[in-house]
Amino acid sequence: MQYIYKVKKDDSLKDICIKYSVFADDLLNSNNLEEEDIKEGVLLYISVPNGRRYVVKPFDTIEKIADKFEVNSEDILEFNNIKQLFLGQIIFIP
Repeated sequence: MQYIYKVKKDDSLKDICIKYSVFADDLLNSNNLEEEDIKEGVLLYISVPNGRRYVVKPFDTIEKIADKFEVNSEDILEFNNIKQLFLGQIIFIP
């Protein structure tokens, strides 16, 4: 899935990456930008993985999420290129 996002006045690179669950390096490289280029009005092309979107809730573990969606926990970690979860994180279920 691909989005076009217009950077708002108070946006930071970190905020945008968390919102779309993408890595800063990937976002910058795919837009041919440096971090200091992330300014109000800039259009960013953001590619997010296909899959079901899920927001990590209190007491979630990768195992509980995997059981809920009947997938392998390692597949979730690999699909999202992560090693751990944090509260409020957006992940995608393959």
